Amino acid sequence: MNHNRLAGKVADSKEISVISFRAMEEVNSAFVGDDGQLEDIGGPVTSPKTPSVKHEIDYSTATKRPQIGAALAAAFSAFLLGTTLGWSSPVQPQLQHISTGSFYPNDTQLANIWHIDLDDDQMSWVGSLLNIGAMIGALSGGFLMDKFGRRFVLMVMTAPYIIGWLMISLAVDSNMLYVGRVVVGFSGGVCTAIAPCYIGEISTPAMRGIVGFFFSVNLASGLLVTSVMGLWMHWRWLSVICTIEPIIFLVGMICVPESPYFLMRKGKQSEALEALVWLRGSTYNIKAELHQIETRVLEDSKETCKISDVCQPWVFKPVLIGVVLMLLQQFSGLNALSFNAAEIFRLANFSFDRLIGVVLINVAQVSAVVLSSVVLVKRLNRRTLFIISEGIAGLSMLLMGVYFHYSGRPHSQEMVNFKWIPLTAMIVFFAAIGLGLGALPWLISSEILPPRFRGPGSSIVAFTNFAMSFTVTKTFVDMNRVMTHAGVFWFYSGACCLGIMFVLFLLPETKDRTPLQIEVYFRSRVKRISSLPILTPK
Repeated sequence: MNHNRLAGKVADSKEISVISFRAMEEVNSAFVGDDGQLEDIGGPVTSPKTPSVKHEIDYSTATKRPQIGAALAAAFSAFLLGTTLGWSSPVQPQLQHISTGSFYPNDTQLANIWHIDLDDDQMSWVGSLLNIGAMIGALSGGFLMDKFGRRFVLMVMTAPYIIGWLMISLAVDSNMLYVGRVVVGFSGGVCTAIAPCYIGEISTPAMRGIVGFFFSVNLASGLLVTSVMGLWMHWRWLSVICTIEPIIFLVGMICVPESPYFLMRKGKQSEALEALVWLRGSTYNIKAELHQIETRVLEDSKETCKISDVCQPWVFKPVLIGVVLMLLQQFSGLNALSFNAAEIFRLANFSFDRLIGVVLINVAQVSAVVLSSVVLVKRLNRRTLFIISEGIAGLSMLLMGVYFHYSGRPHSQEMVNFKWIPLTAMIVFFAAIGLGLGALPWLISSEILPPRFRGPGSSIVAFTNFAMSFTVTKTFVDMNRVMTHAGVFWFYSGACCLGIMFVLFLLPETKDRTPLQIEVYFRSRVKRISSLPILTPK
């Protein structure tokens, strides 16, 4: 028994040594002298199998425009998801025939067969069933992208999107709405599991933070566009426009290459080379990165990926971090407030069109996401940005709770002078979401998941996100009954505080670290990833 344990420890140490050597090889390749040779950093790095390091990678020579174009094409799937998520809030007054002050044609102008009138329970299912389809799609996405490729599956997902939106556009009863929402949710779940991985695999370390925010920018933009069109457009015509949007996504994905990592895994070296040339440009040292990808693929192919690998610490830890990040994102109240924004403004007795309030919070989110992706993600590390985002979101939810606590008391007429608080708090909250809480869980998860387990890991993380989204949106009304309006917002504020504690004590920093360096951190007993060198391009 002791002999077996000793053999197991030796095997583990050998595996860690191999991975550590590969990571240090990549780190050392950053120290390139002016003459193009490796600088002396304390002696050559050697191993029994690799006598010297000769593969240097200067990421600064890679062109940025192709990476941005490919990332935008894949991230447009988030725009489709944003329009899907944001659809329920502006159409709720129309489907329930609640006056908001907006102008749109009434269903009575149409034939009786097209007339739909939903009660509160039916409307809650219309909003939340999207997440059921998304959970199924998220579980399927990892397998599909490893089997058929990232780009191909993203292109295929345009078909369910179109079918689902057609069912919604032509719905004659609530059941057609239910089925349509599940179908479009399935496509959204698959794309959410695949698109961040594709973006991470086609981008250089220096560009990964910027293009990683494209997903969140498109998601927030989809929410904004839907809320603006919902101000004046009938819900059926809004659904028709959503039916056309997937075609734009399909055209964009046709114009970009497949992930070089996936192509190399399938043994398609010539196609992987062509993809890298397209993504990096002709002046870039393609062979060095191609060799790096090939080394990763060879190491990953030594062991077959199994779902039981999730029990291994080097898989379990990053997957658990991704799951916790999604829990923190949803229990901050993100989707609960997004789906029920118009209803929250109604509870706050808004004196103007509530849908204008929905537009304002979406404008705030888009503005914050753009600011974060263009400026903050370059200057701040992931942990700092996450803490700032969680802190602002928690304070805004605390303020919302205080308002509803005092407005629900007898003789609360003096609260009429503070009706600006709910709108202000909601705008600040969604701006905080845009700063980091919306994008960083997806970005960090795509960075820390080991390549060998990236498909199943992405499915687990995305499934968690949509499962929690379903939970918070479906239980929002019930939580208000049990905990009161103030209690619900204080609950979300408390979840934000827990998120800050998690980041301070448990979340590793991943900015400017390569996938190999991050993998070394989870495989080894290094206490802080900051102790590993940063790969800084010349």
